[in-house]
Amino acid sequence: MIIKPWAEFDSTLPNDQIDSEDEMDILQYPGKLLSETLAEILKGLGCEIRDLICLHERGWELIFKGGPKGRTLFVMRVTQIDKYLIGLHQAGWIRTTFAPRHPDLLWMLSRLADALAADDRFIDVRWFARDEIHSGIPGALRPIET
Repeated sequence: MIIKPWAEFDSTLPNDQIDSEDEMDILQYPGKLLSETLAEILKGLGCEIRDLICLHERGWELIFKGGPKGRTLFVMRVTQIDKYLIGLHQAGWIRTTFAPRHPDLLWMLSRLADALAADDRFIDVRWFARDEIHSGIPGALRPIET
């Protein structure tokens, strides 16, 4: 089984970057609207949104509880480089290190992929493993390959 927790896509959502009047500073980094939209999608999947954090030039981080029992803590990184890029991971080094294929992560990735595929605001969603991002490969249609 191959897990691809990173998705790259275009979106019909507007670019929400806000520049200073002199355009020398960024007052709001792009991706906040996308993060809020993803938060609403996750709520529809039964998730509890904990926090949305601005990471400045690195994008936004969405922290939430979800999974089949709604108890697993996840972190989603949202950024815009050329296209939008999101990465979904379980919080905590123990699960990441000792259970990278944890059933809750697989469940959440599968539900998120279904939700993005069904939503017209997300265009050409492709899934990648970390070392595949920006490698030129076309990406997968699903985040889990057997």
